[in-house]
Amino acid sequence: YTFDGKKSVYREEEVGEGGYVYAEPGIHYNVALLDIASMHPHSAIAECLFGPRFTRAFRDIVEGRVSIKHEAWDVVNGMLDGKLRPYVQKVINGELTSGQLADALKTAINSVYGLTSASFPNPFNDPRNKDNIVAKRGALFMVDLKNAVQEKGFTVAHIKTDSIKIPDATPEIIQFVMEMGKRYGYTFEH
Repeated sequence: YTFDGKKSVYREEEVGEGGYVYAEPGIHYNVALLDIASMHPHSAIAECLFGPRFTRAFRDIVEGRVSIKHEAWDVVNGMLDGKLRPYVQKVINGELTSGQLADALKTAINSVYGLTSASFPNPFNDPRNKDNIVAKRGALFMVDLKNAVQEKGFTVAHIKTDSIKIPDATPEIIQFVMEMGKRYGYTFEH
């Protein structure tokens, strides 16, 4: 991996600062779509970007959002020292939807992620972060994933930041992708 202050190159491919994009032109059939749940937030967590204490709190917010999407209220009620409990009650009472509550947390999560690479000083930005480490970690993983899937004899039709599309995917290649993701702290949804 090289970064010259403007351009990143990894495995002889230019990798953008926001995410990796790749496409194989053509018409593809029986395409499996595997999408990473909250890639950038999980990259920040894996890198312990905010130190142990604040990264743990950030992780709780990220995992809380996922649990809200799955309406796992018992899990959510115990998170963040019960701070989400009043909002869960509003969902249960019909004052909010689970989607609205999940979206509220998504806004907070994405704001934090965006501030990690902002060009102005802020509590989430490390001035040494010249290459947007959060997005770059995910992009480099996706380059490795693309190569690993191709080495197994499969076509990678498309990659867009946090998703991979594999034509004629077998259960074995889907499992391979999911296991590779877990090794890097990512969870793929099929």
